[in-house]
Amino acid sequence: METRLRLGERTLVVELADPPDSAPAAVDGQEHRVRPLSNPPVGAVAGSGGTEFVLAVDDRVWRALVVRQRDRVLVALDGRAHAFALGEAPRRASSAPGAGVAVAPMPGKVIRVLVSAGDRVEAGQALVVLEAMKMETMLRAEVTGTVAVVAAAPGDMVDAGVVLVEISPARDSVSGREGERE
Repeated sequence: METRLRLGERTLVVELADPPDSAPAAVDGQEHRVRPLSNPPVGAVAGSGGTEFVLAVDDRVWRALVVRQRDRVLVALDGRAHAFALGEAPRRASSAPGAGVAVAPMPGKVIRVLVSAGDRVEAGQALVVLEAMKMETMLRAEVTGTVAVVAAAPGDMVDAGVVLVEISPARDSVSGREGERE
């Protein structure tokens, strides 16, 4: 399973096996041995799921708290908090509201994928149906644009924060004219 985390202009590619201890993990191509020691849920707060992890990474034990909020992942690790955005960095400057990614808000099973790569979508359009805790959640586009990547299929089990659909925002969604800046 691959997740892309942005910190400013830098995008980190995190690859984890499913289950996590069945293969090495990689961050930006650098392999690490990761072994979960526990992962009791912390609970949900205002629509965000939080999970506390105790992991052995390359034989060093780490305790982390991970909270996903819409298109962000907050990680508290070793006494420091880190805020990541999900998905790829924007390819061009835009002041359009919303994110061009649909991410799993919690661990669950993909029930339906309603779009394909290349499809044009409108803000608010349904993209993916995810089932978690015996409830279905409809993930919707936050921007108008073209579906660039569909990274999920019906039946897939996904973790919180995994990017399921990436959308390239429409060029005219900001000002109506390409190249014009506000």
